[in-house]
Amino acid sequence: MKKMLFAVLLAMCVIGTVSAVDVDFYDLPAAWAADFNNIEDELRDKIQDKYGKYEEGEKLNKAINNANVLAADGGYMRTANGYDWITVALSVNGAVAKKGSLTGDFGDEFLDDFEEKGDLYVGAGVQVITAAVGFNLGHLLGWNHGLYITLKGGVSKYSQDEFDFDAYNLGFMVNYQLVEAQDLGRVVKWRGLNVGTGLNYFSSKVEWTIDNLEPVSVSQGGHKFTYDTDLDVKAETSRFIIPVEINTGIKLTIVELFGGLGADFMFGGDNEVSVDTVAKVTKSDSTDVGHAKMKMSKDGDLDVVKFRFTVGLGFSFGPVRIEIPYTQYFDDNYTGAIGILGGVAF
Repeated sequence: MKKMLFAVLLAMCVIGTVSAVDVDFYDLPAAWAADFNNIEDELRDKIQDKYGKYEEGEKLNKAINNANVLAADGGYMRTANGYDWITVALSVNGAVAKKGSLTGDFGDEFLDDFEEKGDLYVGAGVQVITAAVGFNLGHLLGWNHGLYITLKGGVSKYSQDEFDFDAYNLGFMVNYQLVEAQDLGRVVKWRGLNVGTGLNYFSSKVEWTIDNLEPVSVSQGGHKFTYDTDLDVKAETSRFIIPVEINTGIKLTIVELFGGLGADFMFGGDNEVSVDTVAKVTKSDSTDVGHAKMKMSKDGDLDVVKFRFTVGLGFSFGPVRIEIPYTQYFDDNYTGAIGILGGVAF
């Protein structure tokens, strides 16, 4: 059931991100000419009705972009403020964006709502592996200040059947220890306040095929012409992000609770979903087959700034750190990401 729901949702996501449908009929048998000329306009109209009514897709494009921005935010170690020399970390991060709240309906009502309105806030993003290396610039330069820089890069590749996902992210973060850490007792330590900003870039490409769609048919003069196609889809998203954030935390022996507030300023890049596929055209009283090319594409209207909060749980065993961060945008809809990070700090 979940697999079927995912496939239907993908189909609607495609339809929801494309603009007016462009159909070019070709290789039609000459014997069809008279009958096909009488129904061609009606067939085009039915194809437009099936796929073209979802031509706006602005909310969907925003959701895909925002989910990818949050997924690309992983890799920064938040429990290691105050380290002496260097940090090295690996992380996995995934994000979901959907209409309403995380606990809102994701079943039949959700899909019915999409079909009725033609556009919903829904998308996903993932960074399978991100590596990050941080340096204490203050220590390296002999300053008595907590100034840190973290460099990171990530690659995601996933393929199953006719579904392919490729993504990467590059970026850096500069953090300054605005308020120094303080011991609040023998086993409790306040991490103080740490502020940071930087620059991230992500790019993702998703390609998949949606099959078993209901054909479009037109009857005329006792003949039925049927338009039957699979959808070969490509979704490409890229974005530059300037993150700004302030973080703090409480350490209890080996356990650390951390959190913060921030904003993502987004610019440049691209966000396009396109369909370029070949359909079969058949006639009820003929064994011949004709073809049609269908092309659709849609550029999305993207957000410029999104405010967010982060909370998380961390564990430290000497130089070894494990973190589970959760980040969510302040929004009418749900856009959130969760990840897991492991690394060392010296």
